[in-house]
Amino acid sequence: MWFAQAEAQFVLANVTKDETKFYHIVAKVDQSVICHVADLVSAPPQQDKYKAVKDRLIARFALSPQSRLERLLGSFDLGDMRPTHLLAKMQELANGLNVTDDLLKMLFLQRMPAHIRPILTISDGTLVKLAEMADKMVESPQASAVSTTSTIDEQMEKVKEQLEVLSAESRRLKAGPSTGSSGRRSRSSSRSRTGMEMCWYHRKFGQNAERCKEPCKYTPKN
Repeated sequence: MWFAQAEAQFVLANVTKDETKFYHIVAKVDQSVICHVADLVSAPPQQDKYKAVKDRLIARFALSPQSRLERLLGSFDLGDMRPTHLLAKMQELANGLNVTDDLLKMLFLQRMPAHIRPILTISDGTLVKLAEMADKMVESPQASAVSTTSTIDEQMEKVKEQLEVLSAESRRLKAGPSTGSSGRRSRSSSRSRTGMEMCWYHRKFGQNAERCKEPCKYTPKN
């Protein structure tokens, strides 16, 4: 790809001579790289100078097909990259290898965070669309977090309501029969039954309750 960029610059500058391309490349490569073409720099070939230096550098620095396949299958993960960036690098590694789209998709999904992988697995569309969806899900984890928190809150409310009912029943059983007049026992019994018949929200907030759980016998006061 570095040579592809250099050749794009040659086209824009209308550079066509082999010798000019050769010396442009020699002038641009780093000191740590130039040693790999030192013999070509010292004694350039008579023809195809640019091709000679290009082929030499690609041969020295490009990953072999085996190395690319091993990296694609094993040591390549998401890290701090976006999913679309990961996919682009995976496709670059797979270029020229006998890797099918299904295999590439499986390898891509294996590298996705656990909390979004099940959703991506059942999603249709191309691999590129899948990566774009993964970008949005990775960048907005609060959406799934809000949903999870809401579910937990609802479950906690149900547990609280059940505990209130059990606590009231336990107090009633421990108290036993009242020792006052029949009128007081009747009113106490009536209040107990009314409390047991109302949901937790109406017992706690009365007529200000905004939610209600059936069965609930609460009757608004006129």
